[in-house]
Amino acid sequence: MIKTDLTGINGVSRSLIHSKSTNKLMRQQKALQILSQTGNSKKRDSLSVSNSARNFSKERIAALIDSGVNLSGSELSFYFNNYHNSKAILDGINFGENVSCGYDPNFKEYGVMSFDYNGSRQIVPNYAVPKINTGSLSGIHAVNNSLVLKNKSYYAWTTPNGSRYTWAVNNGIVGWACSESLLAENTNQKGTNYKWEMRKASNILSALAQGKDLYGYNREEVLSVCKSIGFTTGFFSMDAGAGMHHYILQESGNVINVDKEIEKLNNMNLIEVGFKEGDTFSVYGNEYIIDSSGHINVSTDDKFTSTVIIYPSH
Repeated sequence: MIKTDLTGINGVSRSLIHSKSTNKLMRQQKALQILSQTGNSKKRDSLSVSNSARNFSKERIAALIDSGVNLSGSELSFYFNNYHNSKAILDGINFGENVSCGYDPNFKEYGVMSFDYNGSRQIVPNYAVPKINTGSLSGIHAVNNSLVLKNKSYYAWTTPNGSRYTWAVNNGIVGWACSESLLAENTNQKGTNYKWEMRKASNILSALAQGKDLYGYNREEVLSVCKSIGFTTGFFSMDAGAGMHHYILQESGNVINVDKEIEKLNNMNLIEVGFKEGDTFSVYGNEYIIDSSGHINVSTDDKFTSTVIIYPSH
């Protein structure tokens, strides 16, 4: 790394830290030229920002000229404290909250990613975001119809054409890692980078990982995503940092939330709805007798052999 002093439009010398790469230095100089071109009379920051760079917020150009804009040094503290710690930078972005990034595709090296970290807003320049070696990551695969993903970890997602992308697991959110997805080129729904396809898969897996129902999701897409990670029809379970959740996958692509069905049965006073003490319910292949309080006691830890619930006849 080398340090270069450049003079901004107000005549004040600024210091830039950059690599020894000539190309990067040239890009930085070009960025300064774009920023210092004559803009309209309305100033967003203490700098006069050119029309071509006006879509950049002060936070996003702070990576280049942090002393030229009204930016608190505390917002760069995480980046400076972890300047040589690539893992910390990646984890801060991918496992932080309210992660955002905006850029012009021709100028994205000079934007930043911003995120909430330990209660404060932090900024990391786009050009300083490390690239993850997806080839070194484990894939997302169920074993015996159970998918267990380690929280705050990275995995590889393989698209239908064989391309691999880095996915992150964060408290029940499963999907393309922000450190890479937010810097990917924008595409339409048929984009060759499978951005939209991965978003659909992420939404489905994240819902399952959080114990949510899949009402409203396209059943063919649900079935396709489930099969792609090794779920077969019948009972399956998933844990991705938000607890273990249990489901039944039907051939139609419909998914039954077993946890919610059991909770509903256990909370219901069955005598009040017309059944009597001693009646027997068959719940997913196991028999449970209504007690004197009008309840049965089913556990998700029970071993089930059927995918149906049979109510006692009146």
